[in-house]
Amino acid sequence: MASGSTEFRKKVIFLVTAYVVVVSLLAFILIPLYMPYTLAAWFIVALGGVFALVRWLAHNTVYVCPNCGHRFTISAFRYAISPHMWEKKLLRCPKCGKRGWCRVLYAGKISSER
Repeated sequence: MASGSTEFRKKVIFLVTAYVVVVSLLAFILIPLYMPYTLAAWFIVALGGVFALVRWLAHNTVYVCPNCGHRFTISAFRYAISPHMWEKKLLRCPKCGKRGWCRVLYAGKISSER
């Protein structure tokens, strides 16, 4: 396993953990106040964090088509709605047009392979 991949996984785990801790703390602080704007503020922070994390992940991943080997990126929306397994995502290749379980390359791994 490449060190870039391991570093990327550690960064993702750290970001998700930090997000969960912040949203949980805000829930304990804001929601019991029973004021309409506190629940709305918590909801906006929670959704904003999810959108930011998905956008960051979509920006820092490249996919390799299993059929033609073409490397491509996808939008954050496509990242969020596409079925996935560990290090694979079901996508249609923009070059050959075939659908398949595309392998994930992370930002650190990509720069070392080129």
